[in-house]
Amino acid sequence: MKHRLPRAALIVASGATLLLSACVPGASGPSAPQEGGPAITAPVTVEEVAALGETTLDVLADSGEEGTLAALEPLYEERYPNVDVRITVKGFDDLMKTVVNVVSSEGAPDVVQGNQGYAVDGALVEAGLIRNLDDVAAAYGWEEQFGAATLEQFRWTEGGAAFGEGALYGVSPVDEFVGVFYNRSELEKLGITTPPKTFEEFQQALAAAKAAGKVPLMLGNSSKYPANQVFSVVQSAFQAPDATRAWITGSGENYANPANLETASIMRQWVEQGYVVEGYDGISPDDAVAKFSAGEGVFLIGGSWNANALAEVGGGDGFGFVAPPVGAGGERTGPGSLGLGWHINAGTQKLPAAVAFVAMLNDPSFAQQLADLNRIPVAADGVTAPNQLFADAMTAAGEIRAGGGATFFVDWATPTMADTAGSRLQELLAGRITPQEYVNAVQADWTDFQEQRATGR
Repeated sequence: MKHRLPRAALIVASGATLLLSACVPGASGPSAPQEGGPAITAPVTVEEVAALGETTLDVLADSGEEGTLAALEPLYEERYPNVDVRITVKGFDDLMKTVVNVVSSEGAPDVVQGNQGYAVDGALVEAGLIRNLDDVAAAYGWEEQFGAATLEQFRWTEGGAAFGEGALYGVSPVDEFVGVFYNRSELEKLGITTPPKTFEEFQQALAAAKAAGKVPLMLGNSSKYPANQVFSVVQSAFQAPDATRAWITGSGENYANPANLETASIMRQWVEQGYVVEGYDGISPDDAVAKFSAGEGVFLIGGSWNANALAEVGGGDGFGFVAPPVGAGGERTGPGSLGLGWHINAGTQKLPAAVAFVAMLNDPSFAQQLADLNRIPVAADGVTAPNQLFADAMTAAGEIRAGGGATFFVDWATPTMADTAGSRLQELLAGRITPQEYVNAVQADWTDFQEQRATGR
């Protein structure tokens, strides 16, 4: 749907400045060369955007970005009064299914969100639809701001053959990762005064909750991906983060390894022992968060983005959040990444305006606005948390970055992995297949895709 966000007066704290300066006019439209127009050698200036004349910048984004874009648009339009930002938002599933076709069509957006991994970003890169941003990153100092390793999730080799290396095609200003939410009062009733830090302590807490007649773990798995995320949290206690990332990006070892077999066995045991809420496959992810916010469940393993909904209940003071419990390796790690990537259409006619938009969104001076929306900015220095739950999430993000790093998401591994892993995990938890059959099925999907990549099928 079309969503036109209102203009507003520019409000910037004293001393806060946006990185804005230099670039040359944009590319030549939908049939533009895949190089994406002239090189950007310095930050875009107001004058270079003004040289475009009165123009419209079309932006396509996930509906979860509405609050962020509502904060950004008036700042941008005040800075660049000749540009009218026209925003279209789609629900996540709809965006993922249609974004490649939309960007390849006439009237395609100038700035667009994709999703890391082969299914979406890989397809956009392979088709030459989004612009290489190496020059923009150099002009704005993004490697220094984000860290070279953090940006690897948006790097692709030529033609979208492999990701994790090669040219940079996207960027995002926020961290998104999966951790453990807990109900503070319910945990205290169990005599647990601090949230579990190790996986052993977490297992003990689940057992204590069950013994006390509580629901140890809330889970809503009707969409399949939540159980995948729980699996990845458990996996992080047994497998080195480098190994997990390598497999997801296509260069790793066999998924059917001892660490993943152990993880699959533990997941099945949790269901057998009654640790997971009954009827989890019939509960939606949103309903699981709602049930948890109403006091059902001691723990909820879920994305940091759920902090926003939980903060609406008493300011979030009744809940806490920690990074995934550490295993024998002692590293804080777990599933996560930067947010959905922001890309620039390789054929945009408004390159200076598009670069300025993406740069403003990712500038450290916009970080507080992101935090005020309960989003975790990568540029977190000097940011004030709006509530304690969000402060917990920011602490957890810092621990993961300082530890083993985020291990991405399993569905990035192949275009069909979200369904394969999700469906087979449902079967595993229901006792219809064994842990060995589960890991074999996931590996078979990966192997088939790698063979397709190698042979060009």
